[in-house]
Amino acid sequence: MCLGILSAVNCFNLKLAERKMDKKIVFFLSFCTLLASCNIPVDNFKLRDGDLLFSVGKGESELLKAIQNATSKDGEIPFSHVGIACIENDSVFVLEAAPKQGVVKTPLADFIDESAKIDSKPIVAVGRMKKVHEKSAKEAPQRALMHLGKKYDFAYSESNDDFYCSELVRFSFLDSNGKPIFPAQPMSFKNKETRLEEPFWVDHFKKLNQEIPEGEPGTNPADMAKSDLIEIVYKYY
Repeated sequence: MCLGILSAVNCFNLKLAERKMDKKIVFFLSFCTLLASCNIPVDNFKLRDGDLLFSVGKGESELLKAIQNATSKDGEIPFSHVGIACIENDSVFVLEAAPKQGVVKTPLADFIDESAKIDSKPIVAVGRMKKVHEKSAKEAPQRALMHLGKKYDFAYSESNDDFYCSELVRFSFLDSNGKPIFPAQPMSFKNKETRLEEPFWVDHFKKLNQEIPEGEPGTNPADMAKSDLIEIVYKYY
């Protein structure tokens, strides 16, 4: 009799433990699903001040297509935008120069949401300055913040006080002498494959009443992402 009662109690306790375990498993799986849906890394990766976020815009604008055609080759991720990570307390922002808003401070979640996706994952890669340039990276967000509110540089010229995305990066990362550590490269507004000027750029600069600045010094996100000054330390895709 006692043995029967004891067996029944043990069986009840076992089932109760199994139910608790099932609930924990369900909670864990639900939590993982929530993280995935929010595009939050689950491997403890944390952005640092001065990290660079390279992205591909999800829009289908002529400007986006023209940038990608002029700066990317087949087989490469056609990064068309870059911003600077800025950590404020427990919040993460991205300092960026965008065509519609100019230089702005964007919440990380909004920046990621504006990126194109691969299998529902945002095409965003994180570039981190190598150790020799850590000081410049830590100071870069404060330099970029000084330009908040300035206009987007549709002329793609380093001689004015406006900024396009990689231009903001170039003039925020300075060496001990106050010079940009990212070197300027001769700009090209020609299609990488056909080597012909993109019709968009022909019309764009005609409206600005200026010549296409072919060969003039500048930068672009696609080349900057391949710079030997940085390492790609994380990909959201």
